[in-house]
Parts: sequence; structure tokens; C-alpha cells
Amino acid sequence: MISTRHVDDKDLNPKTIKRITDLINRVYAEAESDLWKAGMANRTNIEEIENFIHKKQLIIAENDGEIVGVCKISIESDEIGEFGMLAADPARRGIGIGRELVNAAESWARISGFKTMRLELLTPRHWNNGSKEFLKVWYDRLGYRPSFTLPFEELFAHRINDFATDCDFTVWLKEL
Repeated sequence: MISTRHVDDKDLNPKTIKRITDLINRVYAEAESDLWKAGMANRTNIEEIENFIHKKQLIIAENDGEIVGVCKISIESDEIGEFGMLAADPARRGIGIGRELVNAAESWARISGFKTMRLELLTPRHWNNGSKEFLKVWYDRLGYRPSFTLPFEELFAHRINDFATDCDFTVWLKEL
């Protein structure tokens, strides 16, 4: 059984912070390995995760007390909540971890008074990445629709040399 919860101060311990950091980096390294140059695929670090826990910006999924998934939540505007950094333990895929995390993020957004939920999906510009194509179909099934696309280099010019290919960010929205 998958349960979700918002992080709290008890999660500010080295073991939990490392578990969350390692989980996110492992998932993103697998999904985005062909987008980044060798050694550049880490999505986050210990300091960033500790900061997100301090700010209560993470929702974690647990199975039998073990962290098996995570997503970050944030405020985009007065009307729009956002989730990102969605990661489910690859050894436990297909049991609803991602769905439960998205449901929890959407519930947070509704309770917080947001009318729309937002996510960003990084994709290669000139070819298809299997993981990203899966996510496009999955997000569509959950009610998200692509809104607009921006070249990665316009948003994060300082990271452009870390990429192995041209990439775009597509913003997906769902009315709540």
C-alpha cells in the first residue's frame, strides 16, 4: 500500500535526505542519460533537498515505511500550483507511486486555492526519448495538456554546455 505525506522536520536527517537525493538522481539519470553529457545528469544534491524539506516543498510516497517516491511542490502564481522532480523507485514501478504523488500534489494545490496545476517536461528537440514519450502519454491520461514550449537555452543558458543534445521545456497545465 502506497501512502503519501508532506515532509516535516523529522525528515531533516542525513539518512532521509540522502535517500531522497539518491532516488531522484537515480531516476533522472536513467530517464535523461541520453540528454546530458557524461557525468552531468544529476538532478539535485543534498543541500537542495535539505532546503526543500525546510520549506516543506516535498511530498514523499512510502511503502511499508520506506520512501519509494517523491515530488516537489511549489507556487507558480496566485492561481497556479506546480509539481516537479517526480521520481518513483524504478524497482517498484507500475504500482501507482507516481499517480499517488500527483494526486497528493493536486490535492495540496486545491486546498491551497490554486485553480491550475503546472508541470514542466524536458524533452530532446530533434528526436524521441522513450521515457519522455511515456510521460507525455501518462500526463495526458491524467488530464494535463501541453501549453507552450521554450528552448532550454533560453531558460538556463548557464547549463547549455552540460547537454548532449538540444532540449526544450514544455509546460503542461491541468485545470483543477
